[in-house]
Amino acid sequence: MNKDEIMDKLKGLVGDGKMDDAKQFLEDHKDDLGDYYDKAKDMLGGGAEGIMDKIKGIFGK
Repeated sequence: MNKDEIMDKLKGLVGDGKMDDAKQFLEDHKDDLGDYYDKAKDMLGGGAEGIMDKIKGIFGK
């Protein structure tokens, strides 16, 4: 998976309210995300709305 695919999957999990699954998915793919890992991890603290807004900001979507 590339970074965009990982972030899309993460966004989907959070959007479905599956925060525990999102956190595990993030941990499973932290090496694939590189610099994005810390940004994505910080987003999980903001809940579903926080992560959605921040993911959009990172990728300009």
